[in-house]
Amino acid sequence: MKTALLKRLQDRAAAPLVAAAALGLLLGAHLTAAWLDSRAAGRDVQWRGLTREREKAAAAVVDLQALRDFKARDVARLQEGLSGLTRSRRALFEAGLALQEEKRLLEKQWEMLTTWLLVDSAAGRIHLMRGDQSLESYALAYASAAFGGASGVIAGPMEMTSKERFAHPERGVSEQVDGALRWNPPQVGDSVRANALGEYVMFFRGGFILHGPARRAADHRAFSHRCAGLSLAAARNLYRATYIGGKLVVK
Repeated sequence: MKTALLKRLQDRAAAPLVAAAALGLLLGAHLTAAWLDSRAAGRDVQWRGLTREREKAAAAVVDLQALRDFKARDVARLQEGLSGLTRSRRALFEAGLALQEEKRLLEKQWEMLTTWLLVDSAAGRIHLMRGDQSLESYALAYASAAFGGASGVIAGPMEMTSKERFAHPERGVSEQVDGALRWNPPQVGDSVRANALGEYVMFFRGGFILHGPARRAADHRAFSHRCAGLSLAAARNLYRATYIGGKLVVK
């Protein structure tokens, strides 16, 4: 039925009309192709622009990655430098502490070497000396006296050999027995020696002794020794300020 209808239309259509329709179709196809070509050209331009932008973005990514790696290396070097700086500061601090400790020890040694006692018999005083300077001075009850039958003359500087906070009844004794060292510690208790010497006792080579007031005057007179008369405060201060090995000079 459709074929018959088309055949009737074809039979009725005039040749010019068919030609015009065909020409219109060709013109429409040409215009459509031209429009499609223009659209394709625009899209091609956009594509090339996007391609260039993509290449720029890829180059920027490479640059950013290189910058990131460079910064990472800088951060690593900075951390290493900070760690080294911390170690250096710690070493410097420890060296400073060691120097301070060494300085303190040297000052203490110098203090021990330059501290000595001077008994001025004429003035009746005893001086704590640091070098040539008198740091402290105390009055003496007597400058130098012998008790308990002690004899001899004090001459020249005398070296301090030991100290006793409280005079022991018996001093400690050390001896070699069958190749072994035997040590008998000082005894504690009451005796003529302890009562005679009292507190803050300083012993010097040659038999001279500095000490505080005797506990019993009779025991002090009976105990064989030579000493200078000190008050308890003077004996305590000199005991604390002097060192074993220090010198005592009687003027």
